[in-house]
Amino acid sequence: MTEAPSCLLFVYGSLKRGQSNHQELGSAVFICEVRTAPQFALRVRGGFPLLVSGEQSIRGELFTLPTTQLPALDAFEGQDYRRCEIELRDHRCAITYMARDPSDGVAYPGDEWLDSQ
Repeated sequence: MTEAPSCLLFVYGSLKRGQSNHQELGSAVFICEVRTAPQFALRVRGGFPLLVSGEQSIRGELFTLPTTQLPALDAFEGQDYRRCEIELRDHRCAITYMARDPSDGVAYPGDEWLDSQ
């Protein structure tokens, strides 16, 4: 029996373990905590983080996810986010969801989203 293809997924907000939307990852398997390459920043809109281009290394979590789950995750993230491939600090590449509009929301001062709600 052949295993379904999978991808690496970087999450930085409400999809992280213990956060409000983690269940949306379905059968994803946690690998480790990671940082992005120093090419990003966080913004906040409606109580949720947006990943945009910048100069910070953002902290998040890395999962392996069956590629068959990507359409459902795309639908959950909605039209304000776009799925793209990014580089991690350890030079691996992973899929993540970035804001379609990099000026949306307000700047978030840190390098890790801490959901206080």
